[in-house]
Amino acid sequence: MALKPSLREVLPAELQEQARAALASSQQATAAMPWFVRVLIGFGAWFASLFLMAFLSLGVVIGEEVGAIVLGLLLTGGAVFLRRLGNNVFLTQLALSIGLAGQGLFIGGVAVLSESAEAAAFATIVLQGVLLFVYPDAIQRFLSALFASFALMLLLRLTAPGVLVDVTLVGLTLLAHVLLLQQGRLQSGPWGAMVTPAAFGLVTTLLSSLVMRSWFHDIYRELFRHGAANLPPGVLTLGLAVVTLYSAWRVLEETGSEPGGTTGVTAFAALGLLALLTLQTPGVIAATGVLLLGFHRRSVVMLGMAVLFVLGFGVGYYYDLQLTLLAKSLALLGGGLVLLGLRLFILRRFPAAEEVR
Repeated sequence: MALKPSLREVLPAELQEQARAALASSQQATAAMPWFVRVLIGFGAWFASLFLMAFLSLGVVIGEEVGAIVLGLLLTGGAVFLRRLGNNVFLTQLALSIGLAGQGLFIGGVAVLSESAEAAAFATIVLQGVLLFVYPDAIQRFLSALFASFALMLLLRLTAPGVLVDVTLVGLTLLAHVLLLQQGRLQSGPWGAMVTPAAFGLVTTLLSSLVMRSWFHDIYRELFRHGAANLPPGVLTLGLAVVTLYSAWRVLEETGSEPGGTTGVTAFAALGLLALLTLQTPGVIAATGVLLLGFHRRSVVMLGMAVLFVLGFGVGYYYDLQLTLLAKSLALLGGGLVLLGLRLFILRRFPAAEEVR
């Protein structure tokens, strides 16, 4: 199967010409300006905004928390207005940099004024939730989803039982999977532009949280409240496995395969076995679910993220094994032979169909 489907495969005949015209006009607009010119324009916008932010911070905000909050809101609102004026590179990058500086001033001012991490986390959730809807830019919407989900987990860790944080992580994972599985239908709605950036933000939160939990235990505990109980890694792994199995079931349905047939049983058995073998490393099954969605949605960026994190979590799984080096070597050898045998079985049992051109 091709990495990306053709228009003939995904659109009805009456919409194909319109889609080709839109793609042609988009490519012409992109080709009109070389990439290095766009990079230099964006760099100039960020450089100019940094000088402005330094001047405002030194002249207005030092020691004035209320001033920082008010100025942050004004800058953020101004960035939203500026971004809606046009789509040229300088304007979009200038608005983004000013908006991020305004968000930092507002959240920092709230944190210093209230002397409370909980208040800062709550302010972050509210501000980023508003920007997710009103700021018409994919990068800012990605950052808003990322910042808001991290702030939500921090707020729960500081105010609620630690188990609730892991339950919330599974819930955010399910939300990301649903957004990507329903991507086509949701993008046709009034808030369709938010779907993909929000999904990527949630996926980044998931993988980053699991990296911190798996590789940086001490930092993870220092960032959050001491003594807060987490779900056992095996329980978290099973929760993430259920979400991955649900996505696999939906993917099989969308591709016309029978979930109860040989293909579905093979896929479910492989995912279940992977989850059971990596109970102490929940990141493996989580990254595998992202890999599944990346293949299904033909997203090169998501595929790259998934492969990178699968390798990272695989290394963590290897070092977490309470085995001797010889036993680990034999386990790797055996695992490689099993995967080669599984590949041979899949190629013979499910031969690839000819690519449609």
